[in-house]
Amino acid sequence: MTARADFATMTSLIEVPILNPKYWSKVPEVQADAIMLDLEDSATPANKAAVRTAIIEALGDMSYFGGRRVIVRCNNLATPWGRDDLEALGAVSADIVVSYPKVERRAELDEVAGILAAAGNAHPLHVMIETARALIEIDQIASHEAVAGLHFGYVDFAADVGSRPFDANGELSMLTSGYARSKIAIAAAAYGLFATGGSLIPDYKDLDKVRALIQSWSDLGYTACIAVSPAHLPIINEVMRPSAAEITKAKEVVEAYDAATAQGDPAAVLNGRVITLPDYRVAELLLKRA
Repeated sequence: MTARADFATMTSLIEVPILNPKYWSKVPEVQADAIMLDLEDSATPANKAAVRTAIIEALGDMSYFGGRRVIVRCNNLATPWGRDDLEALGAVSADIVVSYPKVERRAELDEVAGILAAAGNAHPLHVMIETARALIEIDQIASHEAVAGLHFGYVDFAADVGSRPFDANGELSMLTSGYARSKIAIAAAAYGLFATGGSLIPDYKDLDKVRALIQSWSDLGYTACIAVSPAHLPIINEVMRPSAAEITKAKEVVEAYDAATAQGDPAAVLNGRVITLPDYRVAELLLKRA
């Protein structure tokens, strides 16, 4: 089974600041498929160690997360905190995913995976494509055996390239990020990885604009979206998850193809349309996501 299939039911994620009691107390009830804990952007240099200690302590009681996936974003190895983060997370025996930001080369992932394994647990990696170099090296990064998922960090990417992430309407610029978004989605599909986008835009309270952004991730083939606000989660869950009509159609495709192949036919015909193995695979994946 590929990581894309293994994480098929994970469509919504939300980042929760662990040192903020107001938000941390809501983890058990939040309507997300996965909880992301952050050691990078939301942790200041002065409190990195305190955040790390709190996260490691929280991972000792996975029941608090209610069976959801848990993803922990560490710091990059080029920072003073990256190695300590990875060693601490590698010592965690719980089933977690390590999100590694600003990856640039395959050799870097060899080092990341090696640190985790040496500490005791080789957790799967969710790597963040946030630089021009990472996009150039995407094939080597996505094919790494430790990688389970990709994320497009479009704001950091724009800063690295020197482009503008948002257009005049405050929406994600297709001019400056369209190529990168498509390339990451294609790489994830090619190597059987899950792929995440984000719901951050300047007018994050404009839910119509937020919905349009989330829909664009789904249309491109991304499998999940990280919410910048709890208010975005219902939209993500609605848009990124298969609809009832899609589920019904997928079941019909699977049943028709199974019946045809059981009789020795290489394809099936459903409502006048030929159903082949690729159609069957797409339908099966949709049902897993459902």
